[in-house]
This record gives sequence, C-alpha cells and structure tokens, in this order.
Amino acid sequence: MSQKNLLHVIIDKRERKLMEVLDRKKDKITYESKQLEIADILISNEVAIERKEGFDFIASIKDNRLFEQLLRLKETYITAILIIEGLNDMVFENTGMNINSILGALSFVSYKLGISVIPTRHLEDTAIVIERIAYREQVKDDMPLLYRSAPKKMSLQERRYFMMESLVDIGPKKARLLIDTFKTPYDAISAIKSTKIKYTRNGNPKGISGIIKQKGLKGFSWKFIKNNQELLFGKINNDKQKIINEVIKT
Repeated sequence: MSQKNLLHVIIDKRERKLMEVLDRKKDKITYESKQLEIADILISNEVAIERKEGFDFIASIKDNRLFEQLLRLKETYITAILIIEGLNDMVFENTGMNINSILGALSFVSYKLGISVIPTRHLEDTAIVIERIAYREQVKDDMPLLYRSAPKKMSLQERRYFMMESLVDIGPKKARLLIDTFKTPYDAISAIKSTKIKYTRNGNPKGISGIIKQKGLKGFSWKFIKNNQELLFGKINNDKQKIINEVIKT
C-alpha cells in the first residue's frame, strides 16, 4: 500500500493488546491512542467500533452496560459496529447464562438496534477486520481520515456541522441534529449553556431540563451537557444544593 493510502485509526488507550497487534501491521495501518468516551476504535468521522471479548460481552449483558454503550455508539456515529471476539464454546459453557439469553441479546443488537455484529476468533482476526473496514471507508469510499481539517470546498451548512463535531461525545449524527434543530452553532451552543442538570435528593445527576429536553432531542444526556459546558464555558458554578432543594420542593 502506498504512503498516500496508508490507513489510520484512533484506538482507545486502554486497548493495549490490540495496539500491540496493530504495531505489527505498520506498513498498512497506523493508529493514534486516545482516551475515548464512546467506542473503542474510530475508523472515520462516521464509523466507530465497540470491541468485546467473549466473557466481557456476557458480563456486559448481565449488568446492562452493553445496551447503554451501544445506544450511545449508535446515537453518535452513523455506522456503529460491534466486534465480538472469542465467543466460543468455552464462553457459552462457563458464564452461567442461558444460551437463549445470549443469542437473544445478539439478535436484539442486530435487528432492533441495527448495529452490525462481527464475530472474530482472536485479536489477530480483529486487527484484520479493522484494517479491511478502514480500507473500505478511507480508500474505496474516500471518507476523510480522522485528522479534522475542513475541506476548502464546504457549504455554509456543512461548516456548521463541522463546527459542532468539535464538541465532546459527538459525531455526525448528533452534530446534524443540533444544527437542524437550532439552525446555527451559536444557537446550539446557547441551548447547551442554558440546559440544566437535574439531581436526585441525594445529589446524583439524573437527567436534564431546558430547551434540548423540550425539543425532544434524543441522546443528549446530563454527562454530554456537563462535559460540553465545561469545554465551552469552563467550570460553571451551579449551586448544586439549590438545585437539590428545588427538586425536593417539587
């Protein structure tokens, strides 16, 4: 593969074993290690992958992490992919979970959530899958690599989407939703600033209130609001106790 077509992905920094495998494929694919809030591997601005080893996949079904993670993945990226690594007889026989429940969860992910599920035997297979998806996305389909530089020929609307993709925990889908709803980055950012985080009586965040909630926008959690308020405006000194007191009164 020529230097021009060298593939590049972003890997969550906790995926050390996967990075060791990719290190042996540097002539074909390079990677950047980052702390990712959503996804384990980013292929392009539109395609992201969640990777689960067999036993972790089962554990994530039991504690409901799986569906929470995959819903966030689907809400953030246009194409969401789940790679399940080493889901074999040893896993099926030693998890204490009924195989019908396991296959039912897999079916739900595929046909209800619309997320592609790719099984692999081990890390080496996973690295091949990542390389092939990256090749298809970055070379065959000519999607941009993960270095964010705005192309010179962008319409005004495309630049608005591009600006919103600089926020935390956001991909093309959420960026488009914000701009399509609020029309300009200024109004979208104003909506984020004015959104309040709701707390339980014990002071734990439980949701949001304000225009984003009123507009019925899905996928914008209290964590999204908190992270982006801090990014855009620094630490916002909401008097948490006042909010808690208001919750108690209502």
